[in-house]
Amino acid sequence: MWRRLVFNFLICNTDDHLRNTGLLYDARGKGWRLAPAFDLNPMPGDRRESKTWLTEDSGPIDSKRTLMDDAHYFRLTQQDAATNWAQVEAAVSAWRNIGLQLGMSSSALVDFAPAMELR
Repeated sequence: MWRRLVFNFLICNTDDHLRNTGLLYDARGKGWRLAPAFDLNPMPGDRRESKTWLTEDSGPIDSKRTLMDDAHYFRLTQQDAATNWAQVEAAVSAWRNIGLQLGMSSSALVDFAPAMELR
């Protein structure tokens, strides 16, 4: 779940809220698991801020620091959180190549760059 929050933050998915998080039951004995991501809406013109709050005290997720400071809620050490962050960030950094493979136009790539790239 923490990786999902990182991903949503990195792609500026401002439609990130708990109703867009689902669970699936695996009848082969694995029990409940997090469903694949859905209803993703990268918003290039919006502030990079999640609708999901980790705590009432921390407020919306609006920085890497917020996620890193609260990684312990997900039973992650700071080292594990840093490793996970780097893995998700590396995956997101390939977005242009994936967009091209999916047929995104050059102008769409330019339009989505502010949502997909941290400055």
